[in-house]
Amino acid sequence: MEPAKRRANVKWFSNRQKPGKRRRRATPQQIVALRLHDFARLFRSRYGLTLPDDDSGRDDIPPVIHHIAALKQSARKAAMWLELWAPWLTLAEQRQFISNGIASARAWRADQLAWRYHVTREERTMLGLTTIGAIDHAKAARTKRRRERDKQRKARARRAAGATPRDQYLATAVRNAAPWAMEGVSRATWYRRRAALVSNENETGPATA
Repeated sequence: MEPAKRRANVKWFSNRQKPGKRRRRATPQQIVALRLHDFARLFRSRYGLTLPDDDSGRDDIPPVIHHIAALKQSARKAAMWLELWAPWLTLAEQRQFISNGIASARAWRADQLAWRYHVTREERTMLGLTTIGAIDHAKAARTKRRRERDKQRKARARRAAGATPRDQYLATAVRNAAPWAMEGVSRATWYRRRAALVSNENETGPATA
């Protein structure tokens, strides 16, 4: 395959969703596009330009075909993908992979793909995979970590906009709510002094300048 044609095909199969307004839930077609992008990153990192012509390479193919089966003209697009990533397949093998893959298509979860391809957290982070999990970092842990990152990002945005840090705000609020702390006395002493001052003003009248 010509280098220019290959680059164009890799770009098509690795098309990442453009950043923009955040959606609550990706459509099946968007998930397929993102998964194909992650498959391409994973395979390029492990094998180079094509899958290896062995049992390992053949074992990596079915989950990809399962995803392509959700697209329109799935058989044609699956053939294009196999020509790109497994050009060593015979025509009969290619047709067999396509027919079996489309007939047995299933939905894959991120953690299921992680176990299928034995993706570790280190590899996932290094490659920037977003739709394939990690065998040593389950979905619950990833969700917790993502929420912590979101929390930190929002805190940085608030500080950049001039908001008062929470610890400083709380310290100021405590001082305003506890004036005795500013004077270095106990609450009981502060109230006792204040009562004495009010009583004295009531007897002599308020002080005048």
